[in-house]
Amino acid sequence: MKKTVFKTVITLIAAAVIALTVIFSGCFLFGTTDTKKWILNTIKTNYYYYDEMDKDGLEDLTIEEIVSRLDIYSEYYTPEELQALIKDNSGEKAGIGFSYTFLKAGDSSLYPDGGCLLALVVGNSPAEASGLRTGYLLTGGSYNGRTASFDTEDALGNFVDPIPANVPFTLTAYTGKEVKDFTVSKKEYNASYMFMATNSSAWTPAFTGDGKVEGLTEVADRKIEYLPEGTAYISMSQFFGTAADEFGYLIRQFNADHCTSLILDLRDNGGGYVDVMQDMAGYFTSSLGDETYVAMTARYRSGKVETYNCKSYETGSWLVPKDTTVYVLANSGTASASEALIGVLVSYGFLKYENIFLSDFSSEFLTWADGVYGTKRSYGKGIMQTTFTNYFTGEALKLTTAQIYWPNGNCIHGVGVTEADGCRTVQADWLVTSDDSELQRIVEMIKG
Repeated sequence: MKKTVFKTVITLIAAAVIALTVIFSGCFLFGTTDTKKWILNTIKTNYYYYDEMDKDGLEDLTIEEIVSRLDIYSEYYTPEELQALIKDNSGEKAGIGFSYTFLKAGDSSLYPDGGCLLALVVGNSPAEASGLRTGYLLTGGSYNGRTASFDTEDALGNFVDPIPANVPFTLTAYTGKEVKDFTVSKKEYNASYMFMATNSSAWTPAFTGDGKVEGLTEVADRKIEYLPEGTAYISMSQFFGTAADEFGYLIRQFNADHCTSLILDLRDNGGGYVDVMQDMAGYFTSSLGDETYVAMTARYRSGKVETYNCKSYETGSWLVPKDTTVYVLANSGTASASEALIGVLVSYGFLKYENIFLSDFSSEFLTWADGVYGTKRSYGKGIMQTTFTNYFTGEALKLTTAQIYWPNGNCIHGVGVTEADGCRTVQADWLVTSDDSELQRIVEMIKG
């Protein structure tokens, strides 16, 4: 059985995890109180692969059985699941704020004793505030006289789940240099999707009480000293919530620091909302002039062609200067909206293929991942999903509805961005490491 690479600790509903890997747009579809009839009609009218799907006996199947005949990106949501998903993707979250993957003793030579490897620490979360970082290895915890060792796949969840919200507890982690205790608690928070560092300082987005981005918080201790002078590193985890606004504030800081090179880290960014991608793209294309610039084109089963444009901005200090040297970091978890943004940058001359760095995962990691991850490529998701909501019931159906194309006409679906395009590859020891040795190697390649 294939291992699950990511295990999300704090997720409001399971469906939210799946939604992270898709370009996701939505619309209301006036429906009927007959759920099955509404689902069948919505599929027949809108599903991109309808002509190829197995339609034998569809009307006699349960809702779950009908959806199982669709592609992996299509999904049914109850009214409660839909509302939770919308809230989660808006950036309103609850919990600790990290995802992890479990390693048994001996799985990795980097972490020989095993534990729970933090694959992502969400920005502005209780986990980030405690000092936990991506790449740390959780080994145990303590709460109210109770201790636990995270030596099985379910141990971390079993330890955390019974603890009430807003009550502090301790997680013990190996940082790559030492073993430390971190005090955390489950809380509601507004997720941040961006982080920026130079060789002299670093910044995270600052939020108002109502969850809007308003400026930056300087976190100088998170600077990346080995970055070249004039180079900024920006990581982006997802295309949700306030991500585009966060990027605007970071670019204003980028310009204030007179940076001329940008390293944009999209590793394991599985995508998100189309409009966030359009807004992000606009920070680049608006520096080219007042024209309207296409972000992507969608082609539907019906033959309809729809164009999505980059957002137009006027304020110069928020824009990426057109002479900026842009580098992009990607791996086989880089998908959907991430690949669409890469398409914008390539199509309009901001990004050269030779400045795209693709993770070349170690054989040890690929063996452990057991087919979940590929290497030397981005994911290759060039299709779009639309979420249709039944007006009468509040339930929803997410369907693959279109194939998408870059502004230059390229479609990377099923292929991704690869070494064959002229991209460079870089050794990646594991999915993540505490010192981000992969980024260090990339910086050395840029310098060279």
